[in-house]
Amino acid sequence: MRTKLLIAALAIAMTGLANAPAAFSATQSVTANIRFDTPLSLTKTADIDFGSVTAGSASTYRISTAGAVSTVSGTGAYLLGSTQAASITIAGSASQTLNISVGGYTAQGGVTPSNARCAYNGGAEQACSYAAAAAPAAGKVLLVGADVAADGSQAAGATATPTFTVTVVYN
Repeated sequence: MRTKLLIAALAIAMTGLANAPAAFSATQSVTANIRFDTPLSLTKTADIDFGSVTAGSASTYRISTAGAVSTVSGTGAYLLGSTQAASITIAGSASQTLNISVGGYTAQGGVTPSNARCAYNGGAEQACSYAAAAAPAAGKVLLVGADVAADGSQAAGATATPTFTVTVVYN
């Protein structure tokens, strides 16, 4: 008989728990707020143009971020034509600073690029290595100059198109 009483008591208790009032549980919705910064974008508006230089002369030429061409070594010289530094517009975050660097110098046609120089947002020309450049917001201009070494194998009328890479990342 005791067993029957115990089973009956347990059945009553289980029924009571199954029909427990809402006071034994509660829920609350939580909102997760997240903001996304503006993606970084680069728009090249001009490539470097050294104009025409002496053919068949092993020489190194430099173009400044202002587009001025000079001979660094050798007997070659700038002869004629329009010259210009590269120009890249950088746009993105109004709050994150930038790391700007260059690399991947690739020779072509016997001409090897090196020693890239940059001027960011109207600043002075310097080695193209920025550890914390100002945030670009709606857009800031990066002017790029460089040296190129011609090996002297270039014939009159030839064109060489060596390259290098400018990399910009958020800090």
